[in-house]
Amino acid sequence: MEVEPTAIIALRGWHPALSRAEAEAMFTTSDIERTKARRLLIANGESNWGNALKMAGCECVLVGGGIAKWESLEQFLGLITPEKVEDMAVECWRHEGKVPVATRDIERHLGGMFHDAGSTFNLDNPKKRFGVVLDNSAGYVAWGWMIGQGPGKHGWSAMRANKRPFFRPVSLEPRLARAAVNIAAGTSKGRVIDPMCGTGGILIESALSGRPTLGIDFDPVMVDGSQQNLEWAEVEADVVRGDATRFEFPSDFTAVVVDPPYGRNSPSDEKLIEDMLANIRKQTTDCRLVMILPVEAGGENLDEAISTDIKLAGFNIQAAFGIPVHKSLGRVMIIASTSTQD
Repeated sequence: MEVEPTAIIALRGWHPALSRAEAEAMFTTSDIERTKARRLLIANGESNWGNALKMAGCECVLVGGGIAKWESLEQFLGLITPEKVEDMAVECWRHEGKVPVATRDIERHLGGMFHDAGSTFNLDNPKKRFGVVLDNSAGYVAWGWMIGQGPGKHGWSAMRANKRPFFRPVSLEPRLARAAVNIAAGTSKGRVIDPMCGTGGILIESALSGRPTLGIDFDPVMVDGSQQNLEWAEVEADVVRGDATRFEFPSDFTAVVVDPPYGRNSPSDEKLIEDMLANIRKQTTDCRLVMILPVEAGGENLDEAISTDIKLAGFNIQAAFGIPVHKSLGRVMIIASTSTQD
């Protein structure tokens, strides 16, 4: 098999199913197809590939290249047409185990081919990077010019919730919060709202991705804590004290992302969520919602969306994804949109 698509999207390995949903939300003008590889998508049609830099689940986008079954180093090198490029680098990495070739050999041979074509190299600060991904889950090789950070350079550990000045153990990890924001807001320019913002993790990721952001919480301690965390992250978002079941949202909001507070799933928790959803629906007929809820552990599937019996009144559930937490707790991420039907 050899394909020459518009681009190849290389996903990170922490949750490929969720990362596919994120890619579909962020590259809306492309037709995105799955491949037999867990972490490689084919994109047909141009999109703003720079959105890869905002994404939690995307290593990079490879443009001007292709994807093929791995056969041999010689066969692969025959698929590459080098060109003269100033200040470039070649980077090769693996997904899902080892295709039988050394990444260093690929980098060395490709470097020689580009050198012979007149290219110059800058390994410390290249203007362009030619990427090669070896994906052993399906025995594929993908290649192209990299747009995005690439593998292992995401820096999420520096942004962990427990490093913020105001922390609670239930805080979402940053990459999950970023994926939720991207799936909800996509390429929309409208405001992102977290109506139960807690410690502000969702607000931070929304603001870091360049979106206008509003956080609401009934607890003044949480409001103050969110503001401290936003200052720590050096981003700006509006945070106000208010009741999510009554608050009048600004007219420009386009997405709601919420990780509601929960204890033991008491009826009062369910009523609070129902009233919050009713308030959202009362104010708009065009809104994307991502809600993260606690569930029993064991229902996760990192490769596929999962089924759920959860109903959200007034919203159409489009997909659900299981999120592992620890052996006694899981989470489910619900993706929904406002319904025009009661």
